[in-house]
Amino acid sequence: MSTLPPGAVPPPGAVPPPNPVPPPQMGAVSPPAGPSGVPVPPTAGRRPAAVIAAILLMVPVAVTWLVAGIAFFVAMMRAEGDGVFLIIILAVVVLALCLLLVFMTVVGMVFTWRGLGPEGLRVPASFTFGLFAVFLVGLLVTGKLDFQPTMVTPLVVGGLAGVALVLLKSRQAKDWFAGNRR
Repeated sequence: MSTLPPGAVPPPGAVPPPNPVPPPQMGAVSPPAGPSGVPVPPTAGRRPAAVIAAILLMVPVAVTWLVAGIAFFVAMMRAEGDGVFLIIILAVVVLALCLLLVFMTVVGMVFTWRGLGPEGLRVPASFTFGLFAVFLVGLLVTGKLDFQPTMVTPLVVGGLAGVALVLLKSRQAKDWFAGNRR
């Protein structure tokens, strides 16, 4: 089969190439058009309040992990004595894990905002909530549940992550994510 240059007229009797775009089928519904006539993706619908609240609740969680990682690194860098090399390695590993969790939280918030699914936000929220549960059980078992500033932060951040998990599993959020996957 020979190819013709663009704009050339095919010779009489030549078979035209097949149309690459199939014609619309009977009963097919086209996506809704925006003001300019361009089809609007399904994620352009209103986000439920549960999804917005879950994303906003995860912002302080990400900030807390960032601050905690940097603070731990700085505190370990000020260490003196034997084994400083091992302490520095531990500080770098903890900082890397905290930065990874911050990255996963931010990417999860973006994915959730775009309606690509709640899975990206569930992982860091579940991890944070799991640490909250371990921390709370540890405090209750040892009987040391009293007010200290260092104890309040994990409780509050873990609680925020737990509420975000509950909001992501709400009926509104599930329906919205299911509607965006069609």
